[in-house]
Amino acid sequence: MPSFRVELPVHGTRPGHHPSEVLDLARRALPGQAHCDDVHLAMPRGTPVVTVRFSIAPGGRDDEDARARACAEAIRELLGTVAEVSAPRMCRRRGGNWLVLEG
Repeated sequence: MPSFRVELPVHGTRPGHHPSEVLDLARRALPGQAHCDDVHLAMPRGTPVVTVRFSIAPGGRDDEDARARACAEAIRELLGTVAEVSAPRMCRRRGGNWLVLEG
């Protein structure tokens, strides 16, 4: 199954929300068409980054990439309700490497 990763820098929680909500929400944010493989938080260069790794059903490469981008947008929209987040960075797994998806 095609595997993807979306990384979202988090710049703080919105008023009335707690930081623990961000990871909990990220786990539930994927649409039903995707399977959540892992969610974690890292602090590269001092900025929290939520990473959601997920897989989707196989199809044509362009279709897979489009569905993965839709998943990334769904994650960004939902996380944006509790935190200030930057645009997502999308990666696709190929062999042992993560390749950034442009556009």
